[in-house]
Amino acid sequence: MKKLISITALIIFSLGIVSCENSQTNTSKETQINPTPSAKIEPTKETSITTLLPTDTSQKPTTKQPEIGTIKEMVNGDIMCYVTLVDEKGIEHNVGALFEICAEQATFLNKKVRAFYEIHSVNDCESAEPCGKSREESLIAKLEILSEKS
Repeated sequence: MKKLISITALIIFSLGIVSCENSQTNTSKETQINPTPSAKIEPTKETSITTLLPTDTSQKPTTKQPEIGTIKEMVNGDIMCYVTLVDEKGIEHNVGALFEICAEQATFLNKKVRAFYEIHSVNDCESAEPCGKSREESLIAKLEILSEKS
């Protein structure tokens, strides 16, 4: 009878220790997973389903780059050529271009052009020295002079 009581006490004691360890582990996991409450989005009649879906954040938001405009300035920079292009609405846009475009500055300056863009990898360092980092940019790869009639 003494053995039965000792074994029962040992089992209960062991279960108590195991359950205490599990409750401490669960508490620490909960605080790591969700330390702050999150807001709940409730759809309304005006809200469409597409606005509630998660968006892909790996892609940069693209801004509409002008296709047609007048070249006002071209400057060679450290990582690309910088072009000031005034669109047909009179809005000035500062866009990047390949160095070959700036090399033909005399051809395109103060001319109405059509710009063709391509994605290129450019140095992403704070100086002109290579640092091993790069980023993708949409740059003017080709310019076509438009006639005055178009």
